[in-house]
Amino acid sequence: MNVTMIGAGDIAYSHGRAVVKLGGRVIGAYDVYKPGLERYCAEFGCAALTYEQLDEYIARSDYVVVCTPPTKRLDYVEKVLSAHVPLYMEKPVAVTLEDAARLKEMEQKYSGKIIVGFAHRYRPAFQKLYELVSSGALGDPVNVFDHRVGPGFGFRGSPFSASWRTDPKLACGFTVESISHEWNLLTALCGEFETMAANIWCTIDSLPQYDTNFTATMKIKKGGIASITASWSSDLGSNLKGYIGTKGTAFLSGKDMFEFDQLTYKTEDMDHPVTITYNDSYKFNQDGVIFPIHQHFQDCLQNGTPICTPLDEGIKVLKLSLKALESSREHKEIIL
Repeated sequence: MNVTMIGAGDIAYSHGRAVVKLGGRVIGAYDVYKPGLERYCAEFGCAALTYEQLDEYIARSDYVVVCTPPTKRLDYVEKVLSAHVPLYMEKPVAVTLEDAARLKEMEQKYSGKIIVGFAHRYRPAFQKLYELVSSGALGDPVNVFDHRVGPGFGFRGSPFSASWRTDPKLACGFTVESISHEWNLLTALCGEFETMAANIWCTIDSLPQYDTNFTATMKIKKGGIASITASWSSDLGSNLKGYIGTKGTAFLSGKDMFEFDQLTYKTEDMDHPVTITYNDSYKFNQDGVIFPIHQHFQDCLQNGTPICTPLDEGIKVLKLSLKALESSREHKEIIL
């Protein structure tokens, strides 16, 4: 498939390599930062586009990847969807509900096909956990949790990398930008929530809008409770997704905040737990984590299968993040 890349930062390299591995090619790329764009185009042998060339290359594409900052993409999204070209959009889809509503209007107006880049949802280790839960083997949820901590941007005074995430004019914060993954994974396991109580804290004085610590507890609509603990202020990295159900328990764990090293589970009819070992590392193999979602999207486009993480999923998790910010700010539990 031919793909145009809008946004040529770090994650765009993994997107491009996934396209190439699947037998396609990146035909053009666009970025407002010209040195970065030139480096990207040198790796993929693609055209370095001007803004004026975007329409031409979008029309020649089987799909377009947009991985710009979430506050700088409405124009690009409309260019893609109005040309009736499918769109891969990095998360978060937006920062405000107003922008999210505009995205939804565009999707409906142009009958758009959109996948949102919740790449962790497609990783083999999480897919196995999801399979255990959705099969009913673990029963109904009792206590479902997501724990992810490690050293993040600006930790202990470390210099910020050149990233929109830490640009005061573009930063939307940990809760909106990164906790979107947690909402996506948890709701895949246990469904929607009735209530939420959250507390959020920032440890970087120079960038107060970039919160770095998050905790929330939720009541699950169909019964049971759920929680998230996340930090970019930890000297040690850890990743643990857990499902305690009425018929069994499963833990998916990793030694760093984005790693999946092993899945251990035990059901009521098993004498001993089973452990499956994975070499599923985002830190050391970001390309390998991004690949399965492109594989899924291309399958959807070629065979008409449903998209697992459509635009509605991106809007749903944005609403949850904004409700969490409201809960922390107002010191109250939110009815969802």
